Amino acid sequence: MVKVGLVGEDPNDTSSIKNLLAKRYNDRIHFVPLLQGTTGTGLDTLKFRKALIVEFKRKQCAFAICIRDLDALKSQTDQLKKRVQWFNNLNESINNQGVLLLNIWELEALVFGDIETFNKIHKINHKSNKDPMFIQEPKEELKKITRKSQNPYKESHCPDLFKQLNIDKIEAKCSCFKEFIKELEGRLN
Repeated sequence: MVKVGLVGEDPNDTSSIKNLLAKRYNDRIHFVPLLQGTTGTGLDTLKFRKALIVEFKRKQCAFAICIRDLDALKSQTDQLKKRVQWFNNLNESINNQGVLLLNIWELEALVFGDIETFNKIHKINHKSNKDPMFIQEPKEELKKITRKSQNPYKESHCPDLFKQLNIDKIEAKCSCFKEFIKELEGRLN
């Protein structure tokens, strides 16, 4: 079994992605969260990169999945360049053993890739024909569509929600996730 580190902006993000990926890779990958105490813009610091080098080696990871929100649409090239540069710097620190999962806008955009499961959980009937990669502020959109539900959406729901989402549907509908899976598979092979 391959040991793979998880780096993200928030423990909810790393737990959510771990739960989603475990559906397909649990027999091949042991996921290990790295530096959970650093969140948000703390990931941008030199101090974080230095700590990651130590943690990555100490936990003996084969490679690391670096999870980051773009906080923009892919067409917003300035923000895209900023995130790619962040990843390149981080990746260099761990001997180019990183795989980037860049969530377009926010992690919650992936939920729209399997809106049917989300509907069942929240007992709603939201129809979404939009490409999840073009939904601005998906977290706020999920809150909006569940505000009258007995179970309104909260960010803290993500780890449990992602256990139930269909990874195949998300891969089919979310181009950023599909690109990530292709790179992840390449690392595993």
